[in-house]
Amino acid sequence: MALDGLRFLAALAVVLFHFVGQTPWSMIGIWGRPYQSTFPVAHGYFAFGRLGVDLFFLISGFVICMSAWGRTPRDFFISRVTRLYPMYWIAIVVSSCVIYFADSPFGHPNPRLLFANFTMLQAPLGVPNLDPVYWTLWPELCFYLTFAVVVWKGLTYQRVVIFCGLWTVASVLAPGARIPLLTLLVNPTSAPYFIAGMAFYLMYRYRPTPLLWGIVAMSWLLALHFLLAPVGGRNNWDTWSPWRGWLVLLTTVFFLLIAAIALGWTRWIRWRGLTVAGTMTFPLYLLHDSIGMTIVHHYGDRVDPWLLVGVTVSGLIVLSYFAHRFVERPIALVMRRYLNTAAFDLRPPAPRR
Repeated sequence: MALDGLRFLAALAVVLFHFVGQTPWSMIGIWGRPYQSTFPVAHGYFAFGRLGVDLFFLISGFVICMSAWGRTPRDFFISRVTRLYPMYWIAIVVSSCVIYFADSPFGHPNPRLLFANFTMLQAPLGVPNLDPVYWTLWPELCFYLTFAVVVWKGLTYQRVVIFCGLWTVASVLAPGARIPLLTLLVNPTSAPYFIAGMAFYLMYRYRPTPLLWGIVAMSWLLALHFLLAPVGGRNNWDTWSPWRGWLVLLTTVFFLLIAAIALGWTRWIRWRGLTVAGTMTFPLYLLHDSIGMTIVHHYGDRVDPWLLVGVTVSGLIVLSYFAHRFVERPIALVMRRYLNTAAFDLRPPAPRR
């Protein structure tokens, strides 16, 4: 349950970053003026909300390793497909309607983007994301695809540790290798968070060992390296240049929070509301940008900024709950039932009579 709560807070941090702390849009000013003048004090604090994505990746490494344990490759495939694609497709439909019919600040991209984005493979296809927040889905998808090899062999402590080691080596070598395909698959700037999350889960399932702490420590160091890199890292220093100490501190806090869960220090947390909040995380993350930015674009110069942010975020949370409860979950259930009965082998089906 603590993981669900952290996941929701991470999503909320990203949402508030886009509404209050974003910098790339500051010259355009969807509020009708730059973010810094709209939120002169709060902007500098909420800008750190972009780091919520890093916490997402840490949690994902933990959760995917946990949920895949003891499952067959077929079960793992079905669980990931039905977890990602239904809400993602819903979000694309909603975002498309907003972008093309509601005078959004996103312009009117070529409709061919829709076809590429529906596959979730727009990154390797070299096609822009329909909504900027979709960029995180490719690192997640690469993690699932590569981790599926370990699931296929059968998850064991040893195999997960070896996988963590190999991915760490690949993430270190990829930037210098200058092989675009390798970098695309390895995702060096995101890899340390997934790797640390898996090591934390092994601590949770078994017990902490010097080897696992070593993997976590190496991942923490690499995460900070890529976060503070002047070029090609996790941060664009041309648009946002905070004091580096805050970046180190927040990243360290993220690792410590997951460590507390891995060591069992949060088992006393049993509030069911956190589980509900966790189910809203993915819809909130996918829907908030196109809808929220369009609302701000239309009313930002007519309504008090903080009132508009509060009402919009509250409305998006409610929308996310209903989207999950009445749209995403039923579609995922139908997909799961179908896939559970479908044949995945390469043998041809029985001929027609």
